Amino acid sequence: LYKGNDSGYWDGGGAAGAEGPAPAGTLSPAPLFSPGTYERLALLLGSIGLLGVGNNLLVLVLYYKFQRLRTPTHLLLVNISLSDLLVSLFGVTFTFVSCLRNGWVWDTVGCVWDGFSGSLFASLCGRSSDNSSDQDFKI
Repeated sequence: LYKGNDSGYWDGGGAAGAEGPAPAGTLSPAPLFSPGTYERLALLLGSIGLLGVGNNLLVLVLYYKFQRLRTPTHLLLVNISLSDLLVSLFGVTFTFVSCLRNGWVWDTVGCVWDGFSGSLFASLCGRSSDNSSDQDFKI
C-alpha cells in the first residue's frame, strides 16, 4: 500500500506478514508468502486469466459471427463480456507477473494503474449487469 513516501524506498513501516523492517535502501519489504505459494498463485492467476480471455473472446466472436444473436439483451451480455475481458487482460497481468517474481515488481504508477484499471473495468461489468436487471423489471 502506498503511504506517500516520496523517496521511492520502502520505509519498513511494518507491512502485514513482514518479518520486520527491510534493510535500508531496499525497494520492497520481505516477501509475504513462500516461493511455493507464489508459484501456486501464479498458476491460479494464469489459469483464470487464460480462461477469462479465451471465453470472453469466444463470446465476442460468436456475437459478431451470428446475426441471430444481435439482440438488445445479447448486447448487454457482450458489454459484460468485453469488460470482463479487459479485467482479464489488465487486472490479472500485473498480479500474475508479480507472483512469478515472488513479490510486487511494479512502481507506484504500476500500482495505481493496476488498482484503477481493475476497479474501472469491474465497475463497468457491474454497471452492465445492473442495467440488465433493471430492464427485466421494466418489461
